[in-house]
Amino acid sequence: MPDEAVPDGPEALSAGHLQQRAVRGAAWTVVNTFVGIPVAFAVNLVVARVLGASDYGRLALLMALMEFVGALLTSGVATAVIQFGAKAHAAGRTADVARLLSQWQGFRLLVVMPVVATVVLLVADVPPQAMAVAIVFGVVLPAALDGGAACLGIENKTADGAKIALVTTIATQAAVLVVALVVRTPDAVWATRLVVVGLAVGLCLFRVAPAYRVAVLRPILPRGLPPGFWAFAVPMGLAGVVSGLVSSRSEVFVMNWLAEPAELGIYALAFGLAVHAFAPAQALVGPLIPAISGLREVDEAAVEPAFRRVTRAGSTVVALILAAGLAPLALLVPVLYGEEFAAASPVVLALGISAGFATVGGPVFAFVSARLSGKAILAANLVALVVDIGLAVLLIPGLGAWGAVIANAGGALTTLGILSGRELRALGLPVRTALRDALPAFIGAVCAVGAYVGATHLSGPVLPRAVGAGLAGVLVCIVLMRTLRAGLSTEDRGAVGRAIPSRAGRVVGRVLHWVSVPDA
Repeated sequence: MPDEAVPDGPEALSAGHLQQRAVRGAAWTVVNTFVGIPVAFAVNLVVARVLGASDYGRLALLMALMEFVGALLTSGVATAVIQFGAKAHAAGRTADVARLLSQWQGFRLLVVMPVVATVVLLVADVPPQAMAVAIVFGVVLPAALDGGAACLGIENKTADGAKIALVTTIATQAAVLVVALVVRTPDAVWATRLVVVGLAVGLCLFRVAPAYRVAVLRPILPRGLPPGFWAFAVPMGLAGVVSGLVSSRSEVFVMNWLAEPAELGIYALAFGLAVHAFAPAQALVGPLIPAISGLREVDEAAVEPAFRRVTRAGSTVVALILAAGLAPLALLVPVLYGEEFAAASPVVLALGISAGFATVGGPVFAFVSARLSGKAILAANLVALVVDIGLAVLLIPGLGAWGAVIANAGGALTTLGILSGRELRALGLPVRTALRDALPAFIGAVCAVGAYVGATHLSGPVLPRAVGAGLAGVLVCIVLMRTLRAGLSTEDRGAVGRAIPSRAGRVVGRVLHWVSVPDA
């Protein structure tokens, strides 16, 4: 496989250009989530009702396995490729980026693919037909074609990535819905999801620069990588695997061993709802990673203000989601999914609050990664994994799903605490300042709990009570934010407003005004 140099084409990107692309990518990512999440929510509702708690728990177990496999597949090498590639692309070194992409594809095919296939063969307890589907569509195709996604990140074309993700989501959910209604087995639903996602992995290649597309499709041996690449990639790879166990629904592995199948299904449903609720806010992190890497390359002084702005914006979005949506969602669980899942209602509230705080701190990973601090991320995730697994083994036998909730929250918040402390010290930011920027999320959590408790003590049909809880929660949240002067600054509001499509500008502008304060 020859290694052909690609002529340097683009000029070095400015800080303003990088931030414009990041904002555009974030905007399209939010559009993707606001369309894709309701679709996924509706399909998940049907799947849960069709399968029941026990079979839904098995589906969650299989999905958790592939989430873990996905962490192995992308590992730290993918993160390193995006970090080093984004820096080189921002500086206009296109030939360096192309060579790096070819080396990465060689590594994926020669090293990663055999390892991941072995893990699936040894661990997945499924029929031979489902196993074949998992290997071909869950391992081989992503390893061979998924380099296009990294290219979009390197080029800061995250808006294109979001559009492709939206198409993939709709196609996946449509296929899953049909199979769930016709075949009605968790293994069939799992295999269908893998097939559609596996076929869609190559779509990104159509949107990347031609030179980079050629590089992805012509892998070479991973030799002569940039200085410091493996020193960053190896700990980041281990950190990615460990982080996947900490932050995903990994507690289902322990529950599969120590808890009843119905308890596993209840926890899995609640976890999925919490993920759906905060997907719009969590989706903002993806466009940040390459943008911050490029920003450090061209304008280091802009990083600290960017960190504070991301924290304020993230905590404000999380506050509104918590206050307006979490209590109604928890209250409606028995109505939507059936009485078999009624016990998941308070679990959704608890996991939702935990996910909200983790979402506020999510961008911290992007900032720490941009410093190429792979060992620090690995150390934080190892500590968090010990906390997570320790709490799960200790508490799940006695508390069931609630033990898994405590374990998940303990692991996620441990990672967040360690990495946040490190980044704040590096930026020279006082903890008090960071907590002030994140204050809206605390306000939103208090309002969510108050709305849920108040609604459960009222009598009458659940739907009016859920609507009332959402309205009361968001109104009290906005009043408290304005009273305590917590939320977006005037400059933040302008930056966010520029990312909103013009058709939605008037409505969103009014909401931004409500949650903004001068000199926040």
